[in-house]
Amino acid sequence: MAAVAPVARADLINTLNIASEFEPYQQVDVHAKVAGYVKRIDVDIGDAVKEGQVLAILEVPELEEDLARAHAAVLRARERIRLVRSNIRRAEAIAHQAELTYKRMYSVNQTTPNLVAQQEIDVAQSQADATAAEVSSRKAAALVAEQELAEAQAEELKAQALADYATIRAPFTGIVTKRYADTGAMVPQGIQSSQQAMPVVRITQVDPLRLSFPVPESMVSLVHTDAPVTVHVPSLNRTFDGKIWRFTGKTTDITRTMETQLLIPNPRFELKPGMLASVEFVLARRDHVLAIPLEAVDEDGKEPTVLVVGPDGKVEERKLKLGIKSPNRYEVISGLAENEKVIVAGRSRFVPGQTVQTRTVSFDAPATDGGK
Repeated sequence: MAAVAPVARADLINTLNIASEFEPYQQVDVHAKVAGYVKRIDVDIGDAVKEGQVLAILEVPELEEDLARAHAAVLRARERIRLVRSNIRRAEAIAHQAELTYKRMYSVNQTTPNLVAQQEIDVAQSQADATAAEVSSRKAAALVAEQELAEAQAEELKAQALADYATIRAPFTGIVTKRYADTGAMVPQGIQSSQQAMPVVRITQVDPLRLSFPVPESMVSLVHTDAPVTVHVPSLNRTFDGKIWRFTGKTTDITRTMETQLLIPNPRFELKPGMLASVEFVLARRDHVLAIPLEAVDEDGKEPTVLVVGPDGKVEERKLKLGIKSPNRYEVISGLAENEKVIVAGRSRFVPGQTVQTRTVSFDAPATDGGK
């Protein structure tokens, strides 16, 4: 008795399952921009933080002193400008009076010659010129004072920026996943070498998450943005649909795979970085094609073959040209016709030309070796 299945039409999907791992969307160890002692730290592991939220405050007395000196320099520069401007107004008033005196003497001398001595007119003109020059000198001093104020203000802004660095803030919204420092700890400047620099905390963004998986080189041509995939998370017994988000565009020399990523929303934080998942990638789809069970095909030779049982009960070996492979079927491109029967179990017990009785088994059920 030979267990057989008919060649029938079916919709086939060829998929590739790839192991993958959830990764944070972004993650960073937050360092201090200035060295100092931790005055207070406001967060601990597991705390959710918002972008710009205060994480810790450092105590850096020298920065406070620098800021105080810079502020005092700004006040001095402003006071000097006030004084110079006051001197300008006074010099302008004297110059104006000297100019009027000279013009009156000159006018009187024009209408009534020799009424005013020429020497007095010359003295008045000299005084007018001298006071005008004094005004110009005062205005030049004002420009210098304004430049000094600008420089002092720049130094104050610099000192303020450095002082602000003593307040450590979250660079983005996320969760504190590690705390390195405690109150009173000495935190070095973050630009120092990695052996010396100690972070304050680690911030991890977990909504959304990246799901990274390696696509084999033979499948790289099928990867494109928004290609649909199915994701299964065994630890949560959860399956959902996704789309290709990013890929590197090159394969690695060692594994001959291309890193590919999905972007997975995680508003409830149910998914955790480090969780494993399986990504099902659809490689090909064929609708209403001839198909046979995988168990019917012998692929040991150069070409795949099946054993066909004809209407007269005789066994015949056929060479096939196969198409895509689904989890339980092969697509038949050529070599078989619809409704022909192929042996699906115990092939080694049958040889071409042998006459057998048949028992039809379900196309989807695994075939079992029949009895007598």
